[in-house]
Amino acid sequence: MASHHFSTITTPKGLHFYISKLQKCISINHLHQLHAQILKTHLSQNIFLLTRLAHTYLKFNHPSIAHKFILTIIKTPPLFLWNETIKCYSHNSFHKQSIDLYYNMIRIGYKPNAFTFTFVLPACAGLKSVSDGKRVHRDVVLFGCECNEFVVTALIDVYAKCGELGFARQLFDEMPVKKTASCNALMTGLVLNEDFDGVLCLFNEMNKVGIRGDSMTMVSVVQSCASLGALQQGRWAHDYVIRNQIGINVYLGAGLINMYARCGSIEEARQVFDKMPQKDVVTWTAIICGYGMHGFAHLSESLFIQMVSDGLKPDAVTFVGVLAGFSHNGMVEKGWCYFNKMRDEFGVKPALEHYSCMVDMLGRAGQLKQAEELIRNMYVKPDSKIWGGLLNACKIHKDFELAERVVPEILKLDPTNAGWHVLMSNIYATSGKWDKVVTMRRNMKEKKLEKSPGWSSIEVAGRIHTFLVFDQSHKMSKEIYKYLKDVKEKMRGEGYVPELGVVFEKVDEETKEEMLFYHSERLAIAFGVLSTTSNGDVLRVMKNLRVCVDCHNVIKFISRIACREIIVRDAKRFHHFKDGVCSCGDYW
Repeated sequence: MASHHFSTITTPKGLHFYISKLQKCISINHLHQLHAQILKTHLSQNIFLLTRLAHTYLKFNHPSIAHKFILTIIKTPPLFLWNETIKCYSHNSFHKQSIDLYYNMIRIGYKPNAFTFTFVLPACAGLKSVSDGKRVHRDVVLFGCECNEFVVTALIDVYAKCGELGFARQLFDEMPVKKTASCNALMTGLVLNEDFDGVLCLFNEMNKVGIRGDSMTMVSVVQSCASLGALQQGRWAHDYVIRNQIGINVYLGAGLINMYARCGSIEEARQVFDKMPQKDVVTWTAIICGYGMHGFAHLSESLFIQMVSDGLKPDAVTFVGVLAGFSHNGMVEKGWCYFNKMRDEFGVKPALEHYSCMVDMLGRAGQLKQAEELIRNMYVKPDSKIWGGLLNACKIHKDFELAERVVPEILKLDPTNAGWHVLMSNIYATSGKWDKVVTMRRNMKEKKLEKSPGWSSIEVAGRIHTFLVFDQSHKMSKEIYKYLKDVKEKMRGEGYVPELGVVFEKVDEETKEEMLFYHSERLAIAFGVLSTTSNGDVLRVMKNLRVCVDCHNVIKFISRIACREIIVRDAKRFHHFKDGVCSCGDYW
């Protein structure tokens, strides 16, 4: 059938005949045949036809062939062909080739236009090359395109993605007319640089001046709400999507699911999932990961099974969600089953994230020897986070001998991370090796390594309140400290004994207890209890570090005496406290 189709072009009739055939070309093989026939005709040197031929190669994502046409076949290729080839390289992630071709074009003497810049600047952003971005920016000014809104938007995108937010913001502020695209460019950069407050501020600015957000805007907004734990603002963003009839595509849908899950409302995440008319792997993975991070492993697994039965193939991220759920519940056998199934049944090669889940799972379960063996036999080189997971397990299970072996591996990979030094210092403190604690802290001081402070945040009336340990900066500090003092007395009356072993300082027990009782999450929870009603208001607290054992006990107690459900997202997982019980079953 193919030969019959191509037989119609064996007797060429001229230029228009081949132009028509190129326009109707349906495959790269067909194009190769057309190319071969053109070379045998008197039109083989026709610049217009060769340009069309090169452009058709670009249509089939073959920029390297078009590149060859530009440099060696067409004597004076038109600017649009240079532009289209630069664009094709960039769109197919051949960023360096795109930029090099641009420089070559300038060197030969071509004058770029606005299209040229909007095609090459995304390549600079893709490479995260601020030097190339600045060099092209100079050309933008030189060739008089600095007022073109599309070029300026592309420049904002480059600077924002390269971490040069000051330059990006300056360009944005200087734009006489701001549109959704320019806002999105700046917003994407803010997300990449983890300036989530900045994203929400920019979104508020857009609303004030009447710039309507689109699905791309809202993906950035809900991602920021997820990272901040800003559930009320996330709900408002979801309502904005509905009110403005912004179509919930799979990416925005997955973003909403992730936002609700990470903000501690897995029920609302499930509602979004159930209402989505079309679900792809990204959507299924979002809800599976949501249940996994909340520790609901059975629901995560059942959704995985349903997804596969519906004919969808899970990807690497899907398995991270499932394995995380098993890890949080100590389901080692299931974890091994799915880890092997991932590779053997679904052809997903284990990556660092999967090994990290397995090491974490084995470590929690006390199978430290197996965890170490797994790390030393990995298909990929382990990073500091994987070794760090094992080191944390050494701390939990007091395996000081293994910890001594693990530390050099971590410091070899990540010598400037203060967190590993602090963790090892805490392990030495637990084992009573205070001389090594002093040495470790001295080393940190000499290397100017500073520990990241622990913080906790809670959203009340749409505003995020953040607390540090012993924080007294809040306007309600006096009431917060009085509430916690009353809680302490009530707990003592019920036989509470503080877990002083989690204080890694060589001080007396009274000082340790004082240091312990004003951890940041307790301050945040106390503020939440005092600032909201008990009529079903769930307290949701976000914490950047792992919840200590003593805080875990205290929060269970507060959930009972205050008759409140308290959900805490720490560095490892979610804890749902209700009626004096935690969903983790004291296994975390």
